[in-house]
Amino acid sequence: MAAMLPALPKSPAPVSPRWMAALGIVGLLCHVLFWPIITVDVVVYYIPWLDTIVARGGGLQAFAEPFANYTPPYLYLLALAAPLKGLLPDPYIIKTVSVVCNLLLVAALWHVLRALKAPAPHVALLALALPSVMMNAALLGQCDALYAAPCVMAVGAALTGRHRAMMAWAGLALSVKAQAILGAPFVLAAIIAWRVPVRDWLFAPLGFVAAFVPALLAGWPLTDMLSIYLRQADTFHDIARNAPNIWMIAQTLGATATVSGLATALAVGVCGAYIAWFGATLRQRTVEMQLRAALLAPMLAAGLLPKMHERYFFLADVLAFAWAMLAPGRDSWRIMAYVQLGSAVAAWGYLTGANLAVLAAVPMMLATWMTARPLIMPAANDNPLLPRRAV
Repeated sequence: MAAMLPALPKSPAPVSPRWMAALGIVGLLCHVLFWPIITVDVVVYYIPWLDTIVARGGGLQAFAEPFANYTPPYLYLLALAAPLKGLLPDPYIIKTVSVVCNLLLVAALWHVLRALKAPAPHVALLALALPSVMMNAALLGQCDALYAAPCVMAVGAALTGRHRAMMAWAGLALSVKAQAILGAPFVLAAIIAWRVPVRDWLFAPLGFVAAFVPALLAGWPLTDMLSIYLRQADTFHDIARNAPNIWMIAQTLGATATVSGLATALAVGVCGAYIAWFGATLRQRTVEMQLRAALLAPMLAAGLLPKMHERYFFLADVLAFAWAMLAPGRDSWRIMAYVQLGSAVAAWGYLTGANLAVLAAVPMMLATWMTARPLIMPAANDNPLLPRRAV
């Protein structure tokens, strides 16, 4: 049964139609400028995967044997795009698939903002003009929106009391990319806060496995699918790779991968404290503060875990935008701007080879503190269970 949402304060649409049109034009121009730029991942990974699918005749038969170090959901989209082979240059096919992933993300944001009674759910379209979202698809040819979309749906389901849907969406997100785990602290806190029955937890593995069924039926071994994330984790051994977090700063100052164990322990400890704190207090908070807590989860996890990349704050980028659209104000807009600045500068550093992630870590850490402070500071009468709103 859906939960009764706390009333949101009345506010106008966060962006006027004139500004929406202007931002839409800017976003379109950026897509045009980014489109011809081809990155290494597109050439080394995605185009060969597309070629393999085409060589095997397309469709499900292409999945009879493993051929990629991504899980099947993204590869399904490549298979659907295979008929474009020969009609468009291969890199453009890859980028088209990435933009489709962005459109799925917009649909998820629109649905959740409407479910949470945002003043103007249609502003979800502006996500297409976010620097990190545009760069991810139109510039890098990446598909992070494909896991972020079900993550957003999971957050929306949690805040509206649809816990089975929350678990299923969370499982589906994890089946797409391992980065979905960065939002897990919020899901675990929600399970505790709303005392989700154990039987409902089963919807998470069902959502996870459901995404693999077509490939399994085609012959792709389940053991290979389940080991993909382990193989990915062993690809790089740096403590940070262009990630705008504290470990990128530490690495620049001379820290090596030998401190990864300490970094992991710190991240697990902080995330454990997050789960305990919000497991006890989340249910008593207003809906915009619940969404703020959801934003804090990937910011803490990506900010403290080792081996993070420049794109691993993507979920934080999207949730910061969703929160700013749900509860527009100086606080939410500033945090969204800082998060976008951190992600965009780190991504640009990756493209240019410059160590810009160290600079990008400053606004990202500032945004993390600004997000966390109203959530952890004592209430006026020292009762931590009172609902709170951002100032």
